[in-house]
Amino acid sequence: MTGLDTILESIRRDGRENADSILKNAQDKASEILERGKAAAALRHDEIMRGVENEARDASGRVISAARRREREIILSARQEIISGIIKAAESSLYDLNDEDYFEVIVSLASKRAMPQRGELLLSRRDFERLPPDFEKKLGAALPKGAELTVSAAPDASFEGGFILVYGGIEENCTFKALFDDRREQLQDLANRLLFAD
Repeated sequence: MTGLDTILESIRRDGRENADSILKNAQDKASEILERGKAAAALRHDEIMRGVENEARDASGRVISAARRREREIILSARQEIISGIIKAAESSLYDLNDEDYFEVIVSLASKRAMPQRGELLLSRRDFERLPPDFEKKLGAALPKGAELTVSAAPDASFEGGFILVYGGIEENCTFKALFDDRREQLQDLANRLLFAD
């Protein structure tokens, strides 16, 4: 298992534990709302029963229906919050990798995104300052046939992690933020399936 796989598994495990806790709280709140709704419906039912039994049944049904609707809303909101947190944590975990693992991710990603031509790889200021001395050698060895990338002579302060590939006047944004933003819906679907599969 690679360092990235270990991190992703840890994120999944933490996410599941976090999801279970938040879902339990949401279900407890929903149950409390449902119980209050039932109690309110019962009181109202007793009052109305003196005169109009059908009206009491309708009121009880509306309160229970509203409580169930509110329960679904609370659970959905909790799920969305959990999923957003997990995606954010996954992105943040890339920034927290040690230098060796971090630049291994950069090399792997660059080898997948590189075009079969000569280009330039722009790094963030933080990455540029901690760049390993053998980085370009490792990068060159990992690139597909026909691809050639050189590291820019100066850092780019417009992003924090990942890189930008430049081919003439064309840029490909491979910053971590852009990659996560680009795949946000897929990541949300995946997190939803992993955490909340019934």
